[in-house]
Amino acid sequence: MGYDKIIGTLPDPFMRKDGTRVKDLSEWKSQREVLLKQVIDLEYDGMPPKPEFVKVVPLSLEVRGFTDWYKIYAGTKDKQISFLLELNVPRSNAEKFPVVLTGDMCYHNCEEEVINEGNRRGYIVARFNRLEIAPDMFLDPEVMNDRNEGIYLLYPEGNFSAISAWAWGYQVVMDAFKQISYVDETEVGITGHSRGGKTVLLAAATDERIKYVCPNNSGTHGCACYRYQTYDYGPNNTRSEHIEDMFRAFPYWMGKGLKKYIDKEEELPHDMHFLGALIAPRYYLQCEGMQDYWINPKGSWQTFMAVKDIYRHLGCEDNAAAWFRPGFHRHNLPDFSMFMDFMDSKRNNKPLPEHLAINPYPDMEKAYSWR
Repeated sequence: MGYDKIIGTLPDPFMRKDGTRVKDLSEWKSQREVLLKQVIDLEYDGMPPKPEFVKVVPLSLEVRGFTDWYKIYAGTKDKQISFLLELNVPRSNAEKFPVVLTGDMCYHNCEEEVINEGNRRGYIVARFNRLEIAPDMFLDPEVMNDRNEGIYLLYPEGNFSAISAWAWGYQVVMDAFKQISYVDETEVGITGHSRGGKTVLLAAATDERIKYVCPNNSGTHGCACYRYQTYDYGPNNTRSEHIEDMFRAFPYWMGKGLKKYIDKEEELPHDMHFLGALIAPRYYLQCEGMQDYWINPKGSWQTFMAVKDIYRHLGCEDNAAAWFRPGFHRHNLPDFSMFMDFMDSKRNNKPLPEHLAINPYPDMEKAYSWR
């Protein structure tokens, strides 16, 4: 059942424009800047400007074991937008806490059982609603491209995508954490699901303060490889999502230049392993559902193999891991727990749990020859 289609080979992230290759981590920084601009401009139409002004206003008093609410104001000195930030703080006398952060409050997937588990492990579980920053009106074609809300009023001249706007929200929260005394802003992990997974991938690539990142079931324009597509999987002959599908349903998520690569994916100057490369050498956990065929789990494993090779080349192989579970499109306690297992292992200098080192497709050949 089902078959796979490989369209060209994955580009070599270590190949410089002059034809020489990056040899090690010491040479990676300059190459990373080249790749960052290339990917961010084409894939997302750039990023919003970094905020000139970030103000944190507490809306509730700090009480350990309860929920603290803050209102965040961000933008220019003359004009800001605001959104709510929720911090669920462990019942502990520790001076500072590490954080698991998601912008997917709109999904209601990081609920009480996730919060309780995070607090039990000593993490603040933090949430904000990315839709307060930019709307996501995909069900209404009349207004889906209407840029008259949130961040679009703050930077009306900007061409950046909605994914860029939501990723900007994570950057603002990182600024806010510096103003909250009990947050350890050096120990922040971010995670998001589906379009939220696409968002955290970009947020971590563009903000090196984020130490741990976990895109969950992020699919096309996320962790899925453009050049590795699948067909006729599942009971309804399900295939993986293509760039054309994305532009038909969610054109405001992507850079406009990406449209010319519809049915020409092999001509893209990058593929999504470049996003993982931009996160290296920080900590990267990729999570997928193996029956979530539309989001292309096999193509996502192809991406992960490339990311793992990138980390290996940079001398930080153990900083990248993946969890491919049986099941469909979801993000709940087991998925959050996997991310916390990953963070725990890295924070405590312990080996990765065995379930984060399983190859779900042992017979898959790599769609690239560079090493």
